[in-house]
This record gives sequence, structure tokens and C-alpha cells, in this order.
Amino acid sequence: MEHNNTMRGVVFIGNGKVELRNFPKPTPRGTQVVVKMKAAGICGSDMHSFYRSQDFWAQHPIIRGHEPSGIIEAVGEAVTMVQPGDRVSVYHAPACGHCEACVRGEYFRCTTIGPGYRLASLKVHGCDADFLLVDQNVCFPLPDSLSFEDGAIIACAGGTAYHALKKADVHAGEYVLVTGLGPVGLCVTLLANAMGAFVIGADPIAYRRELAKHHGATYTLDPAQENLAEKVKQIVKEGVEVAIETSGNDQARADILQATNYHSRLVYVGFGGQTQNIMLSPLLGDRMITGSNMFTGADYYDLTRFLLRKQLHFDVLVTHRFPLERAQEAFDLFATKQTGKVVFTWD
Repeated sequence: MEHNNTMRGVVFIGNGKVELRNFPKPTPRGTQVVVKMKAAGICGSDMHSFYRSQDFWAQHPIIRGHEPSGIIEAVGEAVTMVQPGDRVSVYHAPACGHCEACVRGEYFRCTTIGPGYRLASLKVHGCDADFLLVDQNVCFPLPDSLSFEDGAIIACAGGTAYHALKKADVHAGEYVLVTGLGPVGLCVTLLANAMGAFVIGADPIAYRRELAKHHGATYTLDPAQENLAEKVKQIVKEGVEVAIETSGNDQARADILQATNYHSRLVYVGFGGQTQNIMLSPLLGDRMITGSNMFTGADYYDLTRFLLRKQLHFDVLVTHRFPLERAQEAFDLFATKQTGKVVFTWD
């Protein structure tokens, strides 16, 4: 654990290797707070930089992690919104709180600090550490009946999944196709099932398909072994009403167009790959096609109310828990894609 004025933090050192280093324990100033970490999730987006070169990470010794939840430990002299002892889930995009984007709750588009300025970017230390320094305006109250693991998952994967479903305007009784059953896709599955939808999950990894079945998918399909659109239309002849693409896979991006009906809603969430051209024409009918990135402050409150009323928990998606000192093992395991959600926990 931390000693006096130091703390431990996980950094990438290149080529799939991580290291636990000592850092100064942060001191809050002004509207800043220090969060004592209780749970921090590993996100699929971490893998986009996990294998970068040793030379790159030598220039960026930044603490990793952007799915934080914990307890307010200390506050700056100008803090009015939280106090020591508060349980919080932390939004992972530092923001000014008063520009037009922030007023809409779209902190990830903050025009003062700059869009894309996030925990564990290359400028701001992340949450895979004993303590996290953030502004009070990104600390959201975590209800007592939700776990710290719930809070960590809401902070990224869960909130992102909810925002996508909200954009899709899912109704009870509809069919929702989810392509990619990693952490975000599993969160979509859990939430869509709770909303009364029938979920069809698609992923080439058998382990993830089994998890999806366990957490609400009515059907699961292997897009590597079968034509996804054809199999979907064997289940729903005219095609599904909603498709949410979370894998970032080029083929999946195209497949969901063929698997949906003419008045469906398609939401693209996953990133990566080399996006191929998709022919947009009147032949698409009345399909509504949109992208979805992260979630808003308002979504946080809507989502936590939904979880409480449904007595639903994201922590059921956690398959592996690790202390910080086993960070290399945690990242190596997550990289195999043979997991659900993987989290770091503190006593």
C-alpha cells in the first residue's frame, strides 16, 4: 500500500509489459479532490496502447486506468460539491464544468480543456493507483446499494452502453443485435435485457458468447462461422429493430446493415480497424444510423436510477479481480479475451 506521501501506480513500459511504480501522493488544490481508490476497471481501449513500443512509453510515464470508483479522501480549499468520506464514481474526462459542452453534461467534449483530454491519456494520470486527483465536478455520488465495482463499470463501459441504448430508443419486446461481447457489449446485453428487449449477441469467442447467454442474451451467434445477417433473419424474418456495434470490427459494421429492418436504429460504438465504405442510399429505407461516444452527466443519474429500480448490478460481469501488485497478470489475462470484466480492487 501507499507509504506516507507516496502511492503506487501502474504504468505501461512497452511491448505488453507493465510496471508498478511509486509516485508522490497527490495534494488537492482549489476545486480538486483526492479519491482513495476502491475499484478500477480495465477497458478494451487500454489494449490499443498496451503493445506500443518501449521508447514511446519511456517518454510518457503516465499512470494507466480510466474507470475509477472510490471514496473522497481529501478536498481542496474551494470544494463545495463533495466532502471526505463520500462514495463516488468518477467520470473519466476532466472538464471545466462551465463551457457549453459541459453544461450539456458532455464533459468529454469540453472546449476549455479540450476534447479527448481524459484520464490516462498522455497528460493526466489515471486511476490504476492508490489515489486519484480530479476536479470535484467529475465526481458523481455512488448510491450505497451500488458497489464500488458497479461505480467503476458505470464510469466507462456501463455508461457508454447505456448512452448507446438511449440513442437507439429501445422498447420492450424489440430485438436488439449486439455485435462484440466484450465489456461494453456485455453491459449492453445486461441493460437491454432489463429493458425488456430480446438480445441477439454476436462474437467469435465462445467464452464471451456463454457470458452473454448467462446475462440475458436470448440467442448468441458466431460471426466467424456463419453469415450473421442470414442467421439473424432466421430468428427475425424481417431483421431486428436495433443493432449496436461495439467491436470496432469492419465486417460487423457492414453486417448490421444487412441484419436490420428498414425502420431500424443502428448505433456504432466500437472503434479501431480500417472502416470500409458503406454505401448509403435510399435503399437503406428509414434506418437511423448514428455513432455514440461515452455518456453524459445526465445519463449517469438516469442509469443509476435504472439500476436501483431494477435491482441490477454491473458487478455480475466481473470475472476476475486483482490487486495492483498483480497488474501484469491482470493485463495479460484481459488481452486473451477470455474474460468478462477485469478489475483492480483495494481493501
